[in-house]
Formats: sequence, C-alpha cells, structure tokens
Amino acid sequence: MMHTLCMQATEFNFHMDELWPSMVELFKDFSQHAMGIRASGAAAVNLCHLAAGQIDAYYQYMLKPWDTAAGIVILEEAGGRVTTADGAAYSVFDRSMLCTNDALYAQMLAKLEGPTSRAIERGVHLGPANVPKTYKVKSGAQLE
Repeated sequence: MMHTLCMQATEFNFHMDELWPSMVELFKDFSQHAMGIRASGAAAVNLCHLAAGQIDAYYQYMLKPWDTAAGIVILEEAGGRVTTADGAAYSVFDRSMLCTNDALYAQMLAKLEGPTSRAIERGVHLGPANVPKTYKVKSGAQLE
C-alpha cells in the first residue's frame, strides 16, 4: 500500500483514448492511498517541486523532450530518481516517466507497472518519439 503521507503529481492525457483507462486506474488507486495528487500543467514545474521536496513522486505519460529536459537536470542534481514507468533507464525521448526518491521508488513502480503494461497492450506507444532524424538515440536498457 502507498504511504498515506505521500504527495504526488501527474497530468491527464485526454487526447488518447487507449491511455485513458490506465490514467483513471492510477488516479483512483493513488487518490485512495496518497495524501493528495497535484496537476500543475507543466512537467518541468512538477520535477522542480519534487526536487524541492514539495511533492514526493511524479508520474506521467506522453511527454515530449522540451517538457522534461530542464526539470530532469534539476531533479537529478537534487538526488531524485528518474526512470520510465516500467523501470527502464529514462531518455527525454521516452513517453513514460516515473520520478521519486529512493524511499518510494519500489512502491510507485509496483503501482505503475500493471496500468503501463495494459496501456501498451492497448496500442499506446511509450518508446522513443520526437527524435530528430539526425540523432542516434539510445533508450531503456541501452542507457543502463
């Protein structure tokens, strides 16, 4: 069970029908077990809030590199942990993200794995996207 004093952040992707069931499932589960869920509307802001200790975890799908790059640098410098929603090493071109501290990481990952797998089964592409043609991007296990 998720610690009841955990404050989380996420956003809601209304534009993708295949992802919506997973988002609803996660929101329902987390809203019953967490202290609260914030939705600021900006990934970089959420990452900075996590780095500052104002929230304890952030998860999101379908982000773009420009949504996350600066916030990831700040979070990692503060000691935060960033992976994909299924636990692989994160690249700014990946389409799922889990960010937290080491104390909550295993719990958050366990909660995200099922809904993330079901989204992929429904056809949601969470691998690299928005990669410029001249880039040689490595992601997931290639980064580890």
